Amino acid sequence: MANTQENEAADGISVSHIVHTIRAYAPAILLGTLAVAVASFIVSLLLYLLAPSQRITTLQFRLDFDRAEEGKYPNGLKFSSAEITTLPTLLRVYDANHLNQFTGFNEFSRSIFVLESNAAYDQLAAAYQARLADPKLGPLDRDRLQREWEAKVAAISKNDYSLNYLRGGNTDKIPESLVRKVLSDILAEWAQYAIHEQHVLSYKLAVLSPNIVETDNVRPDLIVSLLILRSKVSRVLENVRTLGEIPGAELARTPKDKMSLEEIRVRLEDTTRYRIEPLVSAARANGLMTNAAETLRFLDTQLAYDLRQLNARQSDADSIRQSLAVYGNQNTLQPEKEAAMTAPSSALDRNGSRQPNAETLMPQINDSFLDRIVAMTNQSVDVLYRQKLADDFRRGLRGLIPMQQAVAYDREVIAMLRTAPAGGAGMSADQVRAELAATQNDVRMLVGRVNEIYEQVSRNLNPSTELYTLTAPPIAHTERTRDLKNLAMYDLLAVLIALPVIIVLCLLHARIREEEEQEGYAPDVAAT
Repeated sequence: MANTQENEAADGISVSHIVHTIRAYAPAILLGTLAVAVASFIVSLLLYLLAPSQRITTLQFRLDFDRAEEGKYPNGLKFSSAEITTLPTLLRVYDANHLNQFTGFNEFSRSIFVLESNAAYDQLAAAYQARLADPKLGPLDRDRLQREWEAKVAAISKNDYSLNYLRGGNTDKIPESLVRKVLSDILAEWAQYAIHEQHVLSYKLAVLSPNIVETDNVRPDLIVSLLILRSKVSRVLENVRTLGEIPGAELARTPKDKMSLEEIRVRLEDTTRYRIEPLVSAARANGLMTNAAETLRFLDTQLAYDLRQLNARQSDADSIRQSLAVYGNQNTLQPEKEAAMTAPSSALDRNGSRQPNAETLMPQINDSFLDRIVAMTNQSVDVLYRQKLADDFRRGLRGLIPMQQAVAYDREVIAMLRTAPAGGAGMSADQVRAELAATQNDVRMLVGRVNEIYEQVSRNLNPSTELYTLTAPPIAHTERTRDLKNLAMYDLLAVLIALPVIIVLCLLHARIREEEEQEGYAPDVAAT
């Protein structure tokens, strides 16, 4: 027996013997590996099911209005996804759906949140993250990939979002069908509030309403009432001029009487020229002033106010002009510097006389040359700034014209009231009041037409009547802290580790049996 063991040790390990042994133990190896895989799967499943989890109902939507990718509404106001879940919006939805029987408002408001949802962005981020993780990339390649990533991200739309409801605690009592309705109601309520309260689809312009003309508040002094009405008509005319600067406003017409903005302006000017101003003269000529001294004091205060406004407008225009002049002088080189820079170079000949060079010399880079380069660069870069200053100066000068007209008219009325004689047959006080009321009604009607044109222009500029579109039905899913992919990787690792261990154990078991048979410890199977 000792000689047999020495022969086997001398011969080394027999590979064929190991292979035959593994083949003989193949059923045991397969059963052991399967047992480890099943046990690992059961443990992973228990870890996944018993891990902390939360249930979320998600409603995906896309913003359809213009400039949504820039984070702005169509009229230029800033947009934030947090505006969708503001407390007033959630409170209205909470009361409309009677959610107080399921949960409190504080828990409900904390369970609603908005996330940016973009599958294309997630896929692009995963792809470039894998490429940037390559250790073989050099600095130039990383910089190139970074620029490529930024360009592709800028091309991806950023107007996809998801409205989510997180269930947990008291909020889990709400039925799933009601949760889906609540999410849809939140989006609808936000859209209605943004359109009708914030007027995000309207052009960014302050338009006067018909309430500016008070038809039931006529002062006892008719001249004062007429002057107030004339001042309001002047403001409406200025509003009409501002509205006329919107692209397409001159082509818009009212729905009913097909009145254009130019026709409204002409009618307002005719109202001032042929109705209001003649009524002032008629009221003075017919002695309809109840208190001449009080009326003159009122007109003096109005003249002083208009003079202050005129001086303020003039000061604003002068400050803009001075800013433009100072800014222009700073970016302009002095004439002597330019002459010195452009003067031809010369040299001395053999006799000592100065003669021009025959060949072209390279210009010297001195302070004057650098100043000129900087000035040329600034003039090309600051064109928009100078243009803005020029536009502000033009608007300032245009704003002086109505104030100058108001001051001139105040002086004319004061002079007329002080010099023109009162008395004579003409319109009575009742007739003047009736004409004043009719004029006010006409002005109110024209202001209403201005608002109709403004709404039509806003619809043409921002044709979208809906702010969002649902991209998928509401989906309820459960999120857990354990990841199935990681658990599956652990299961595979456990099987890979268990397989060689089982094979080693089988070989060890076979070796022990062989030694027992050789040493006589094993029972004689043939004899028994």
